[in-house]
Amino acid sequence: MHTHLFIALSAVIVLYETPLYAQTEVPVEIVSYSLRESIGGSVVVVGEVRNTHPNPLCFVQIDIEYLDEKGNSLGVDRFTAKDAGTMAVDQVMASRSVIPPGETSPFERVRDMSKVKGKVRSCKLTAKGLRLKESNAMATITNVNTSTEGGGFRITGTFSATGKAPCKNPVAIAAGYDQNGKIQVVSTFSLTNDGTFRGTPLRQVDAGKSQVFNFLLRNETGTVTSVKVFPSFECD
Repeated sequence: MHTHLFIALSAVIVLYETPLYAQTEVPVEIVSYSLRESIGGSVVVVGEVRNTHPNPLCFVQIDIEYLDEKGNSLGVDRFTAKDAGTMAVDQVMASRSVIPPGETSPFERVRDMSKVKGKVRSCKLTAKGLRLKESNAMATITNVNTSTEGGGFRITGTFSATGKAPCKNPVAIAAGYDQNGKIQVVSTFSLTNDGTFRGTPLRQVDAGKSQVFNFLLRNETGTVTSVKVFPSFECD
């Protein structure tokens, strides 16, 4: 009897600590995106997705189809010789590993122009993700302060774990918006024990605890007029 009781309690604990995933993918709204060519000769696609579902989303993937001046689809080389071949679409994950209901996440794809089978003039995007039944880990960003520094923005603030579970591999993500409200640049900072890049990376921020951060967002396009900071943590 005691053995059966222990097994039952163990099952309850596992169900509580482990988020449950939906069996099917759901479409994800693309808020906006832009395409540009970097000075180094790369194609840069940067934008924002929104979770319009009533549950948190994880593993949100953005598919990018590059197009030429006539609207024809351009293939793109795979990264390694092991995966040699041409893909019909490029892919990138949303910057936030977990996107709460009603919230957004930046994304950014930098692709070597030589890997694309033609001259890129535009692109088409779609996005999808997995829906969580629940997430015991949650986080907020507060006390954000931005100041100009060397053509970029110095960003400080506080990451707080506000859920029932710790936030593993915590990250602060800064997105720079232009005057039209479109993301132009994205920078991620893995939290450290002293809040700077010189510190020791944190494996997690425990529930109810906070950690400050201090990092730089470079204004690579020269068009950034405002900055927003997002929390991110590992999707178990």
